[in-house]
Amino acid sequence: MGLSALGLLVILLLALDIGPTPLGLGTVVGVLLHPAGGTASVILWQIRLPRVLGGALIGASLALAGLVFQALLQNPLADPYLIGTSSGASLGATLTLLLVPSASAEPVGGFFGAVLAVMAAYAAARRDGRTSVVTVVLVGYALSVILGALTAFLLFLHQTALQSIFFWELGGLGSILWVQDAEIALALLLGAAGVLYSHRELDALTLGEAEARSLGVDVARTRWRLILLAGLVTAVAVSAAGLIGFIGLVAPHVARRLVGALHRRALPMAMMGGAAFLVVADAFARAFPAVGEIPVGIVTALLGGPFFIWLLIKRERTVAT
Repeated sequence: MGLSALGLLVILLLALDIGPTPLGLGTVVGVLLHPAGGTASVILWQIRLPRVLGGALIGASLALAGLVFQALLQNPLADPYLIGTSSGASLGATLTLLLVPSASAEPVGGFFGAVLAVMAAYAAARRDGRTSVVTVVLVGYALSVILGALTAFLLFLHQTALQSIFFWELGGLGSILWVQDAEIALALLLGAAGVLYSHRELDALTLGEAEARSLGVDVARTRWRLILLAGLVTAVAVSAAGLIGFIGLVAPHVARRLVGALHRRALPMAMMGGAAFLVVADAFARAFPAVGEIPVGIVTALLGGPFFIWLLIKRERTVAT
């Protein structure tokens, strides 16, 4: 675990040196340790540091949410967007931008859209004080289709006015500011504390509802609390950076392979892995100034997709032998 934290620190430092104006690793460390005036200080403290830290926090948030959803739904293919979070965020951002034509309105609308989608999916699946996992997934899928269709319809009607939504949906860290870093960090701290507090219950739920109840777990209450926590963390991350895929799917798998399935150990490893993954992907996205900055969601898909396929193939071969 200590080596992983050291590796993440090195990745963060290297990422701070990538950009149109190379600073040099020595300059980066010097400015961090002794902030002062000058061009290097402005570039580092006002542009690159908020972005790199924001990427690390968002990557950790998506990894946390993916780990929770995979455990609660007992589905290794679950990700933070499984129950309509991404479609709700897209529709919320689109509606907000139509009503308030300002780029700063997108994150607010995306946040409330994501939160409302998660609450709607959970409320629709709840009957007689109990919630069916299968129903949550199916309702979330149906909501994703419906909300996605509404967003597409609005984009069709207002193509010129809503061009920024297209780029927002591809994901990007270019607009991350210190205030957003603080918001993401607060949500992540709340989510991580909630998951660690319930790590034994989460371990039990991975065995199935009957086994968890036999171990004294209040299944309905634990699941409700953790779904809302994971949904909140995802909503804050999505509102700040748009839709970034594969992190919440890949990072939990890697963490479980490295430290096992116990969530007390898997959670911090998944969060560090998600943070490193997104920071590296964003470094690739802005490493070629001649081409222009690539939306980071494209990079995570290109890096994460093949890697996840390799993980699945390796897992199948291990099971077969």
